[in-house]
Amino acid sequence: MQNPFNFNQSNQNKINNNFRETTQKFEGFDFLRAIFAIAIVADHAGLFSIVTIQGLTSGTDILYANFSYIAVPVFFQISLFLFYFKSKTVELEKFFQKRIVKLINLYLFWVFVFTLSKTLFTKGLNSINDFAPFSLRSIIEFIISGGNSPFYFFFSLILITALATLVIFFYQKIANNFLKLVISYCLLFLSCLLILSFSLTDLILDFINGQESSVMKAISNIARWNYNPLNFLPYIFTASITVQEFYHINPQEKHPHLKKKLWGLFCLFLIFTLLEWFLLKNLIHYSRLSLVFGSWLLLYLALISKQRPNYAIRFVSNLSLGIYATHLFITHIFWIESPNFTNVVFDVSPRLYVVARFLIVLGASIAMTYLLKKTKFLNKFV
Repeated sequence: MQNPFNFNQSNQNKINNNFRETTQKFEGFDFLRAIFAIAIVADHAGLFSIVTIQGLTSGTDILYANFSYIAVPVFFQISLFLFYFKSKTVELEKFFQKRIVKLINLYLFWVFVFTLSKTLFTKGLNSINDFAPFSLRSIIEFIISGGNSPFYFFFSLILITALATLVIFFYQKIANNFLKLVISYCLLFLSCLLILSFSLTDLILDFINGQESSVMKAISNIARWNYNPLNFLPYIFTASITVQEFYHINPQEKHPHLKKKLWGLFCLFLIFTLLEWFLLKNLIHYSRLSLVFGSWLLLYLALISKQRPNYAIRFVSNLSLGIYATHLFITHIFWIESPNFTNVVFDVSPRLYVVARFLIVLGASIAMTYLLKKTKFLNKFV
């Protein structure tokens, strides 16, 4: 049986160009961007607590661990897929420079504005104590974590984009497409082993009854750190594999390999989700293989989707980056709750209060992003 990916250059040139031209927009990605941008806002605005109010605490845990926490991996998958895809049609060095400069500017701008706002509007000069004592370690942690904020996303994206570029340069020296695919799967397997080792750190420490060495303590701290960029290494290779397959298989045509791949990813997602729920004490972190396989499955589903997004989906998708950035200022800095007013409203209708808070944060972040897009200098940051 011929391997579906063992294509030579002449076969690759016979790929349906009309299909590729019609999928440049990748409309399925609009659904992912819109849904998970809203999911992140729901997470930080506390919307999922409404399930706890209903008495279903485990439901709240599922929404946090297996829904909102898959959002960041999905955005990594999309970003890296598009980076690999576009790098095939442009000069890589110039494309990389343009992309990396944009990401660095996003990182510097939002981390600076967020840190300044937190200093001025919440803790004042006392916020300096958050970074004390000043040391090389605290400085490195501040940089990697995006100022101890969800803006760590930009630092991690800068790092994995740089690593993805090295992967592209390496693959350019390999003529055999099937060999590239084999290497990608091997590297994916190794990176997944690393993530798995992070997940099992707590179990190992429990097994040795907490008698860990200084090395084990360091590994434990890295494994438990939610800002650890190593958590996102597998996405470099999942996106690479997806692009390689995309160039050899029309994902919108029924293909036996693709169908098996989707079912395989779903099973892996389900298996690791169940294992994590039974074995891990804490699910609120990114060193979980269920997130890798779940987000990868969603990437494929977006590519094969024939459903066209409506205006609302396209609108939110177009604002997704700005929604991610601006809502953090509302939820982490500017949301001021009057104890008397909040308690009265919450006591009268806790569900209404939770929903209203979410809608206010979402509406305000959409409005702020829309206004920023209309501003000449600031539109480049949203």
